[in-house]
Amino acid sequence: VTGVQTCALPIYLSLFSGIGGFDLGFDRAGMDCAGQVEIDDYCQRVLAKHWPDVPRLSDIKEVEGHEFGAVDVICGGFPCQPHSLAGQRKGAADDRNLWPEYRRLIAVIRPAWVVGENVPGIRTTILDEVLSDLERLEYTWAAISVPACALDAPHRRERIFILAYTERPQWRT
Repeated sequence: VTGVQTCALPIYLSLFSGIGGFDLGFDRAGMDCAGQVEIDDYCQRVLAKHWPDVPRLSDIKEVEGHEFGAVDVICGGFPCQPHSLAGQRKGAADDRNLWPEYRRLIAVIRPAWVVGENVPGIRTTILDEVLSDLERLEYTWAAISVPACALDAPHRRERIFILAYTERPQWRT
């Protein structure tokens, strides 16, 4: 067929993939997964079952940023233990605080969009740092609180979602 222009599907990279919650949503929205990064063995097995052809790495600290190619979206819920009201709330001082790794990969990959998720306790630990980091990287952001009951779940389970966009992404070719 001549004169028909095709458009590639948007591509996302899943960090801190867990069992693939973000991945499932982005897939259902018609996007393609470039790769997943998840350190937990059980979660890796679940991901391998549902996304057998997707490249997967385990340790985010070893991801350089070029392994998955250019992507349109980076998504992930970075570890909540440093920020949870149920924990010690060490925030940035906690070794499990992996926001710096997420920020590093945003800076290297430069997707048009970033989607992050964490617990409400992040408001008083590193949320200001996260948002300032995104601004320094030239992203416009919005942070919103969404309780699970807003989506008809039978419990509150509030989560903070961070949505960020830049007009200066590294577009894929």
